[in-house]
Amino acid sequence: MKRLLSLLLALFLCLSLAACAGGGGQPGSPEKPVPTDTTLHTIGVIVYNTGDEEVIGFREYLQGYIESNFPMVRFLYSDSIQTEEEELAFIQSACDRGVEGFMSFLSRDLQAEVALCEQNHAYYLLASGTVSDEDFDAVADNPWFLGMFGPGQPFEFQAGADMARYFLREKTGNRYFILSGGASLGNEMHYQRTMGILDTLAAAYGVNFPQSRQELAASAEPLTLELDKLTVTICPGYISREESLKTAEETYAAGTYDAVLSVLPPADMISAIGDTPLGVVDSYNTRNLQLSTDGVLKFVVGKYSSMIGPSFALMLNAVTGHASEFRDKGRAIQVTQGFWNSDGPEDYLEKYSLSSSAAMNAYNFDDLSKVICIYNADANLNELVALAEACSYRAVQARRSVNP
Repeated sequence: MKRLLSLLLALFLCLSLAACAGGGGQPGSPEKPVPTDTTLHTIGVIVYNTGDEEVIGFREYLQGYIESNFPMVRFLYSDSIQTEEEELAFIQSACDRGVEGFMSFLSRDLQAEVALCEQNHAYYLLASGTVSDEDFDAVADNPWFLGMFGPGQPFEFQAGADMARYFLREKTGNRYFILSGGASLGNEMHYQRTMGILDTLAAAYGVNFPQSRQELAASAEPLTLELDKLTVTICPGYISREESLKTAEETYAAGTYDAVLSVLPPADMISAIGDTPLGVVDSYNTRNLQLSTDGVLKFVVGKYSSMIGPSFALMLNAVTGHASEFRDKGRAIQVTQGFWNSDGPEDYLEKYSLSSSAAMNAYNFDDLSKVICIYNADANLNELVALAEACSYRAVQARRSVNP
C-alpha cells in the first residue's frame, strides 16, 4: 500500500509540473477571455509562518497558478508574522511599495489593521480564517474591509468535534493529549476547535469537567484532568516556536496517551508523538500525505490550497474599481467555506490530488474569471459567494466532472 501511494504521489507531482508549464485552462476549455484592465496590481499577503505547510500550499497556488493565469497580478508576501507590531509594520511598508490590498491569513487586532489600511487607501481581506462576531462587526461598515472567507465559528467547532468522534468511534483508548495551539492567545479558530473536542469528549464519557470548557480551552498552561475513565491533557502554544515545542514535548513525555488531537499542524512534535495515533485540523498537504501513508496520521480535517481562489477574485474586483459592487447592503461580506476530512490514506490521496493538482484543481481560471468584473461585466456578489460556498468535495467533483 505504501509503495502504491508513493508511486501515485510521484505521478501526481509530475502531472502537476507539466500542467503548470502548459497554462491554466482544463483540456478542451474555450479560449480565455481578455481582461478589460491589464494594469499591474500588487496584492500583499500576510502570513503567520512561511514554513507552515498550509501557507506553502496557498503560496504555490497564488504565486504559481494565479500569477500565471492572471498576469495583471503580483503578490508581495510578508515574512512570518509573530506580533501585531510586525503585522502593522508590514502593512505600512507594503503600502509604501504600492500594494493596493491585503489578503491576510491571520489577524491579531482587526480594527488596527483595517484602520491602517484605510489610512493608506488599501483593502484588507481575511482570505481564510475566523474571527469573533464582535471583531468582525467592529469593522464591517468600513469600506476598506472587504470581508472574511473561512469556516466560521460553527465549522471550526465541528472540526474539533469530528476529530474527537473519530477516535471515540475507533475505540482508540481513553487517554487524550490535546494540542490547543493559540486558543489561549485569542486565536478564535484554535479556541473553537478545542471547544469542539472537549464538548464531544465530555458528552461521550458523561463527565463534568471541574472548570468550564471555555476556561479549559483558553488555558495558558498545560493541565491534566483525570475523570472516571477519561484522561485529558490540554497543552497550549504555537509548537512551531521553540519554547512552546519544548513545553509540549515535556508535557507529553510525562504521561501515557492513546491519541493526540491537534488543532494546528503538529510540526516537530511528530518525533515526540511517535506511533501514537494522531488527528489534526490542518490542510491537505504533502507532509500530511506522507504521515497518513506511514499510518501515524489517522484523521485529517483540513482546508486545501485552491480554496482561496474566490477570496482572490473578490480582492481583484476591489483593486480594479469594483469594491462597492461586492458588499452586502454596504457591509463587508462573510463567506462560509467548510473543511474536508479523511480517515485513511486512500481517501486522503484522492482529495489531495483534486485539491492541489495544477492540471485539475478545485478553483481554476474558468471558475474565477466568471466572477471577476474585468473578465465578465455581469459578475456579481451572489455568483461569487455561490462559487466560494461550492467548496465541498462533492461540489468540486461535480465542477471538475470527476466521478460526480
